[in-house]
Amino acid sequence: MKTLDTLTPRELAKDLVAMIDYTAGDRFYEPFMGDGSFFDAMPEPKDWAEIKLGRDFFTYLPFDGHCEHIITNPPFRINGKNTFISAFERFMNIATKTIALLLNYTMLNSLTPLRLEEYKQKGWVITAIHIVNVKKWYGRYWFVIFKKNGKSIITWSLKNY
Repeated sequence: MKTLDTLTPRELAKDLVAMIDYTAGDRFYEPFMGDGSFFDAMPEPKDWAEIKLGRDFFTYLPFDGHCEHIITNPPFRINGKNTFISAFERFMNIATKTIALLLNYTMLNSLTPLRLEEYKQKGWVITAIHIVNVKKWYGRYWFVIFKKNGKSIITWSLKNY
């Protein structure tokens, strides 16, 4: 049985990190570091979590508990359980400027109108979506950038049809 290589290509991570607006001294956090593709591309100061290295994102806090930017390729499932939404909701309590995520279509589909409205009420909106092809995975992936108090590029309806 073939195992999917889920590690983010280094060149892709470098290109995506370059899309983040930041000020010198802003703190970066990679909460699901894996082999360090995003972490290695981030400017200093930066911190990381990786359960395989003894830092569980759900218990570890970077810096003083906050940072300006979170950039990651989050796992959709951990031990068979959907963890994307619980991880994103924790991101909103840690980041103060940007949450940038490389998402597959299943994760993107988890961003329902009700959730997007809830996140908007907390000040977080999608300000950019960059679509990439990753041949070793299953096709298209979306680099979704949320900004605190940003200008949303999308709209949604809370009405059920």
